[in-house]
Amino acid sequence: MNVARVKTRAGTLETVDAGSGEPAVLLLHGNSGHKDVFVRQIEELSPRYRVVAPDLLGHGGSENAADPDHDYTLGGHAQYLTELVAALGIGPVVVVGTSLGGHIALELAARLPHARGLMLVGAPPFAKSAESMGGAWLPGPAIQLSGKPELSEADVETFVAAHAVSEPQMVMELRQAIRRADGRSRATVVGALLAADAADQRTLVAGLELPIAVVNGGADEAVDLGFIEAAPYRRLWRGQPFRIAGAGHMPQASHPREFNALLTAFVGDCAQSVPAE
Repeated sequence: MNVARVKTRAGTLETVDAGSGEPAVLLLHGNSGHKDVFVRQIEELSPRYRVVAPDLLGHGGSENAADPDHDYTLGGHAQYLTELVAALGIGPVVVVGTSLGGHIALELAARLPHARGLMLVGAPPFAKSAESMGGAWLPGPAIQLSGKPELSEADVETFVAAHAVSEPQMVMELRQAIRRADGRSRATVVGALLAADAADQRTLVAGLELPIAVVNGGADEAVDLGFIEAAPYRRLWRGQPFRIAGAGHMPQASHPREFNALLTAFVGDCAQSVPAE
């Protein structure tokens, strides 16, 4: 599996770049995670499509952000990822984001002229108000820790458990990823959600012309599924949201077979909008 290092204005990103074929698929992980949570999706898609899965800045093998106050906001992440897409020469692309990665994916897709589709996983599109944000997430450890700059070992274990994965290797790697993550990334992204220059994500999903696939774990205890499914998506893929029975906040890791079936179908549908060479 090819791993590249790509320099952006905000810092150098470590990214998987595997396979070939259009549209490319860009996979964005969640808060304090890393690119390896998508290993099963890379294996599934790379025989047919180009798959790019970076560590966000402040995570995994990527550098910490050069300007944390800007680069760790949702818009800041989207900005340097736009540079990554350009640096890798990615054309038509389907953007997939889980949790924090989904919020970033939404803002990124709105910036990419060649975006062909967007999949949101565990990422409630919220209006720019405290009331809307209060309805998007459920009270619990995942939310309590998502903006905490310094995590104790007990916090790390609680954060791992909140992701609802059981495969021992993945649990170990997720624990390491949480320990490695730059705590400023957590504090900054949460603290800036209602900043003056922050986007209204409810408005974004209502305006995007792209097909948007909404896929969630049916047992996700971090987000309000009803809130997510009631968002005013302009083009909801297949006219409905999807829930994966028994899955929690990382269905791509805990239930890869069911998740990959939906992802493959979605990318296949998006590929029909890519002109043949």
